[in-house]
Amino acid sequence: MTQLDLSPSPTVAWPASHATEPGLTLEEIVRPYGSSATVSFLSPDGTREAASYHLLARRIATAAHRLRSAGHRAGDPVAITLANDLSTVTAALGVWAAGGTLVSLPPPPRRARESYAERFGAVLNAMNCRLHLTDTPDVPPLTGRMRTVPIAAVQGDERVPDPEPALPRTALVQFTSGSLGTPKGVAVRGDNFAGHVKMISRCFGLDPARDRVATWLPLYHDLGFVCFFGSALYARTTQTHTDPKTFVLDPSRWLTMLAQERATISGAPNFGFRLASRVPYPDGLDLSAMRSCLNAAERVLWSDLVDFHRVAGPLGFPWEAIMPAYGLAEGTVGVSCAPHDRGPVQGPDGHVSLGPPLPGNRYTVSGGEEGPGSLLLDGDWLFEGYWTADGFQPRDPGPFDTDDAAFVHDGELYVIGRRADVASVSGHNVFAEDVEAVALGSAGPMVLGCAAFKHRGDGGGERFGLVLEISPRNKETAPELARTARRAVTGALGTRVAPVLVVQQGAIPRTTSGKPRRPALREAVLGGELPPRRILASLL
Repeated sequence: MTQLDLSPSPTVAWPASHATEPGLTLEEIVRPYGSSATVSFLSPDGTREAASYHLLARRIATAAHRLRSAGHRAGDPVAITLANDLSTVTAALGVWAAGGTLVSLPPPPRRARESYAERFGAVLNAMNCRLHLTDTPDVPPLTGRMRTVPIAAVQGDERVPDPEPALPRTALVQFTSGSLGTPKGVAVRGDNFAGHVKMISRCFGLDPARDRVATWLPLYHDLGFVCFFGSALYARTTQTHTDPKTFVLDPSRWLTMLAQERATISGAPNFGFRLASRVPYPDGLDLSAMRSCLNAAERVLWSDLVDFHRVAGPLGFPWEAIMPAYGLAEGTVGVSCAPHDRGPVQGPDGHVSLGPPLPGNRYTVSGGEEGPGSLLLDGDWLFEGYWTADGFQPRDPGPFDTDDAAFVHDGELYVIGRRADVASVSGHNVFAEDVEAVALGSAGPMVLGCAAFKHRGDGGGERFGLVLEISPRNKETAPELARTARRAVTGALGTRVAPVLVVQQGAIPRTTSGKPRRPALREAVLGGELPPRRILASLL
């Protein structure tokens, strides 16, 4: 590996004033009276549900009033799964307006609902959470001490007294993206949330007279709720959201929505950019209004950025609008981001820069004299601690270990991968993300996703297995794709991957943010748990 400059001192910096200048409190953020800007939700069939911020504020007050009438007391935690629709968002913000702690649950899986209720119910019991707002009231409560209240029961826009209590210290509990295994609720203070969305809105330069935010990101995830919905709400900027399934079923809908909404701000994980580059678009699409588009939540691949711009550039999408970024729930959401109007930068060994630290963040890389080291995070936006089934676990004092491997070059952050997903091969470290990047780069546009997992080979040494996802329409290419990916990884990284599977799209288990759940994938592949009908080719 090239000798890296690990100096943590940035040569390019976001203005520190974005974090230190005065701003709105969270109590003020959720009462956007007087603003005529709108928040809209598009259903998969194209139906639009919209409200001005002024009307939303009135409905939030109604939701808060009805929650208080239903027995909610200031300081109580209230659980809800944030769907991308107006009624759910109104109910969630009503929790804050009623002085409660918002507990944002990931959606239950279609299967294994009982184990979901058992695992998350244990955490909710530890929190003494007694109220669950849900759009499926016929589902049994997650715990014996909880009451389910239909989201519809707190909806309305009649004029009611706004209770206006102060929020508790912990305003938000958001579960980490890997929480489908062992739930860990990240506790975020109200002043941290308010300061963080203020900072993001300043970094985006959100201007209600100019900007329109539009995404398909799920609001139960921090990138969708905190970064985009929260910053737009803070700035009283018009915003539009669609159901994530809309994008998954038809990736062209993302850029089509951006053009139709004349959006200026958006974002997606890297896989969103990849999928959007592999579908046709209608004639006349105009994306020239775009000025900021985050690529965050998973490793950013240079080849995917180039492929995306090869398709979106001729439609007017500026290369300079793409802003690779890094964040995590434990930092509220945002840690670093590429600056405006520059475009992505490819750094040492082909890695993509994730920019300098965002205002209020400080990080260091330890133990990386000969390569990537441990990324430690400090600053204004760190979480309070974790809620688990065993109760509240305060964060240890000092910098937080992100469990990511990273380096700093020319003052900007490069995150290589999870330290748990690295194997020693012929004296050098190979990350699962390295295997995935090479496989994606070699296998061509038919590969829609992939995941690598570490395991012990027959000889006892560490090696990786690899799973590639394609459309069933391309199943005849599956055997050659498997062979191509294996040859490419062996040639580039000096390690032979085995097994290699090509599967139907959707077979790889993923977190709530779309990242591969590598331990679950390893168990499914090595344990023979993947349904045979979904396996299109395999190499041992």
